Amino acid sequence: MKKILGLIFILTLFITGCTDEGFLRIISNSSEDVWYRVNYGLDEWLSPGESDSYSWDLSTSIFGDEDKSVTVTYGGGEWFWYESYEVTKTIKPGSTARVEIIGDSGEIEIVNDTYETSIYYIYISPSSSPDWGEDLLGSAILYPNYYISWLVTTGYWDIMFVDEDGWQYTFMNQLINPETVNTYTFVDYLRRTSDPVGEKIANSQRYSEKIEGKCRRK
Repeated sequence: MKKILGLIFILTLFITGCTDEGFLRIISNSSEDVWYRVNYGLDEWLSPGESDSYSWDLSTSIFGDEDKSVTVTYGGGEWFWYESYEVTKTIKPGSTARVEIIGDSGEIEIVNDTYETSIYYIYISPSSSPDWGEDLLGSAILYPNYYISWLVTTGYWDIMFVDEDGWQYTFMNQLINPETVNTYTFVDYLRRTSDPVGEKIANSQRYSEKIEGKCRRK
């Protein structure tokens, strides 16, 4: 009789399963306040370095794990290229899924620290591109003691500016990290570049990473 009861108890466990919790942790690694929603619910906010945790009662049985699919939508301020992003996580019994929120953009800042030489042209192009693209200054001029900046997606970028005398200066394969400012200072003793077009073509052939050419004025 005891054996029968034991078999019934074990069979019941197999069929009904035993409850185990699955967890989701949402962490803000951003330098500014960010918002998020779980399964298209209400907006929640996280300050830099904060995190929130969620849990669900999930079952495991002989028939396999009872997983749960969770959608997290999030966004932030100036460091986020798009208004919102979406990621789907599978919550499993006894484990923790993580969503880390951080912006996908960085800033390129160009400072004219010369005494009397102005910058007439500025080009910012993905390192994987064989050409420099359009002049970003347009009709503007970057005079001495002024600076200008652009927001770009993270990755490797090439930068060139041309002064009023036609001299060209380049910075190649510059890594732009999330939520950081890379500053490039134009000074009187900066090394000039003799062949920026040839350098650009050769660099793109060496550099294979694909990156979208996203760049906008701050």
